[in-house]
Amino acid sequence: MALHMLLQFPLILLAGWLLARVLPEPTKKWNHAGINGLLMASMILMFWMIPRALDLVLINNTLESLKFLSLALAGAALALSWPVAGMIVRGFFLGNVLPMMMVAGWLYVEAPVRLCNSYLSYDQLRTGSGLLALSIAGSLVWLLTFFMSTDLEGHGATHCDNERTPR
Repeated sequence: MALHMLLQFPLILLAGWLLARVLPEPTKKWNHAGINGLLMASMILMFWMIPRALDLVLINNTLESLKFLSLALAGAALALSWPVAGMIVRGFFLGNVLPMMMVAGWLYVEAPVRLCNSYLSYDQLRTGSGLLALSIAGSLVWLLTFFMSTDLEGHGATHCDNERTPR
């Protein structure tokens, strides 16, 4: 389960991201301000965090194919949306996806029973801990990036603003 959610999913998203970089320009017109792509990516990610979906993908080949296709599509949507999305749209996306990961991780860690029949309880605990760690790390990176970009844009005070000029 941990390899499934914490390694395979990000690698498929990365493959979709890289695939989107070679798409021709006309296919990028559907995504004004990145809103459509980020919404689609968050809905796909939300679906694949459902324990029942993780169970079904192991026994249903069609659903497994759809998993690969949908996660690659989500990665492509992220690649096309992130550069054109403004700070508010990016914040809205991350403000929804990161807590969603945290809740799913907490659910996997604190559930008194196995949520996925195909995985052991220990693997569920490891996956939950990994999702919690990823969501916390993602939140910290997001906040650091936000404050660094604000300072670089000249909105923050510089050390020269407070210095006096000698008379």
